[in-house]
Amino acid sequence: MNQDALIYVVGALLAAVIVAAVLYWRYPWSRPRGRYGTAAIATFVAWILWRVVLQLSNGDNLDVDNPFLLGLSAQDVGSGILAFLLTAVPLGLVSERDEPPTTSPRPP
Repeated sequence: MNQDALIYVVGALLAAVIVAAVLYWRYPWSRPRGRYGTAAIATFVAWILWRVVLQLSNGDNLDVDNPFLLGLSAQDVGSGILAFLLTAVPLGLVSERDEPPTTSPRPP
């Protein structure tokens, strides 16, 4: 494994740990059925998957910060969207499928 790949894996692990910690300690609704774990795993997978897509498509030029989007790049936005989708799909279609919409978690 080269140094760049190691940096991406460590970054993905760090993001997953942060997601799990914030959800567990800040949002009690994430504790039943391990929702915080699902979100952490989905964040890790999305982070790595997005990096693989960028590498295969030679999309490193997407890492240009845009001053009109708070300094975010297309690469940042893409990883966030993919992380959201890969978290929402397993929660909405698998583990939380039987939850009625009226009991969906809301911020405190």
